[in-house]
Amino acid sequence: MANVNDVLAAVQHQLHRAGIDSPTAEAAIIVSHVLEVTRGKLGVMRALGEDIAEDSAARIEQLARARATRVPLQHLTGETTFYGVDLKVEPGVFIPRVETEILVETTLQHFEGGTGQLKMLDLCTGSGAIAAALADQFTQRARATRTWAIDVDPDAVKLAQHNTRHYNVSVLCADATDTEAIVAADPTLADQLGSFDVVVSNPPYIPTATPVTQPEAEQDPHVALYGGSPDGLAVPQQIAAVAAEWLAPGGFFMMEHDHTHAAEIADALHKNPLWHQVETVQDLTGTQRFVSAVRA
Repeated sequence: MANVNDVLAAVQHQLHRAGIDSPTAEAAIIVSHVLEVTRGKLGVMRALGEDIAEDSAARIEQLARARATRVPLQHLTGETTFYGVDLKVEPGVFIPRVETEILVETTLQHFEGGTGQLKMLDLCTGSGAIAAALADQFTQRARATRTWAIDVDPDAVKLAQHNTRHYNVSVLCADATDTEAIVAADPTLADQLGSFDVVVSNPPYIPTATPVTQPEAEQDPHVALYGGSPDGLAVPQQIAAVAAEWLAPGGFFMMEHDHTHAAEIADALHKNPLWHQVETVQDLTGTQRFVSAVRA
């Protein structure tokens, strides 16, 4: 048997030495995951100085070693939480970031107090995190939604289908920057252009000229990271154009982008007569990370 406090301390030390930003929190997540207990239950076990089985301690050590080599924590646990929704995570599909929760929060605020069903489109859905979170939150607000989530990667589509299975969401495998491709994936959408209330997107936007350097981010699929041009603007610009096609007059659009894109994207939407009420929105760190607009 191994004492839970000794095991936890060893994992914390190992992660700290590896340069993990939050070794204490991540150690608790790893131990809780292996023991299949909540963080609250882990706290009780620590207070009582409980022992854990040797095979559990060995599994914890195995995961800690992997995390120390910068394997993403979510790949080790196979799960993450995004805006209160538990999501399955798999290697090869973009891992949802907590910063993107601002996109969900801002969209919810925009429709605060409204009634009636909302028709939503999530372009470049990845794991389906945004679609699932919005559907979940509107359900809690007793507001019906009908959502289509689009991604070009079959692996992402399969994962998004799993993560949105409890909601009224259709996940389609198609190029989110191509309206004709989206309609080809679901011909019932042919008559629904210009009728959507919401279009949201966290598209690939990293400039190809400045590739990511974080070890964990490097393990995300490049198709979900890079914006298709040296400045990274190609895909976001296409997404904005597609959003304008799908939205009804008064429909709400919100998109995440690279912090270097804020002024250029907002300026382009300001100059486009299809958009008004254009705003730049900051993420949790105060970085200009999103643009929102209303279809004119």
